[in-house]
Amino acid sequence: MEKKNNGFIDEDEEELEREVSNDDFNKKLDDLEKKKIDSIRIKKIDQTKKRATVDSVFDERMYFHVNKLLKTGRLNRIEGIISAGKEANVYLAYGENNREVAIKIYKIDSNTSRWMRNYIIGDPRFKKIPHNISKIIFLWAGKEFKNLKRAYRAGLSVPEPIYIKNNILIMEYIGFGSIPAPKLKDIKFPKEPIKLLNEILGFIKILYQNANLVHGDLSEFNILYHNQKPIVIDISQAVTTHHPKAEVYLVRDIKNVFNYFEKIGVEIPNPEDFYYEVINLDK
Repeated sequence: MEKKNNGFIDEDEEELEREVSNDDFNKKLDDLEKKKIDSIRIKKIDQTKKRATVDSVFDERMYFHVNKLLKTGRLNRIEGIISAGKEANVYLAYGENNREVAIKIYKIDSNTSRWMRNYIIGDPRFKKIPHNISKIIFLWAGKEFKNLKRAYRAGLSVPEPIYIKNNILIMEYIGFGSIPAPKLKDIKFPKEPIKLLNEILGFIKILYQNANLVHGDLSEFNILYHNQKPIVIDISQAVTTHHPKAEVYLVRDIKNVFNYFEKIGVEIPNPEDFYYEVINLDK
């Protein structure tokens, strides 16, 4: 007979052991099945999110306009999504002569159109502001195109604007192949940070003095880090220097940039001195 714990195992105990063993085995099978079901569910949720990302901008009308761009040869193909934001989605695509381009498609959304008005009202370039949501979004897309043109003509590091139609903006793609340039916020230790700071401050100054614009939302979240140089994106909210809130937005831009560089241990100049240097006035 088999001994255990100085005693004897009877038939009932052996049966109980088998049941426990079978229960453990069944439990493992159940756990595996649950993991399998969870895995399928997660994949479905992930696909649903991806689909929602596309559907949020690619409605029936959008498919029509994009197909038109493909048929006319302005676009060869759309490769995939680069980023998804509250205002717009950006896609990597290939344009004429198979050139890599970025397509920014603004969402037709009533919530985003409300805050857009703050940056449009008071801008002397826009005399009449529409009430129709779609038309506000189209105006906003056109505003980014115009702002990019101004900045690009002033020799600033922004993506080159290529084409605008309704809420579709095609511009220069910044990246290496299918890998887009990272945002500055994702770079823990940028090389030559003092030089980088000076380049960004130079951008603010030239944008104001030569392009007559204030970015209005400048931070490490909308500066790309490409070839160890800053390239400024998301310039749709930029206002002219004649906008009633231009100085407020300028101060905010300076604070955001200085805060970022202070966090990574860079000694910054006096913010007030730099502000007066930008607006070209003595204190």
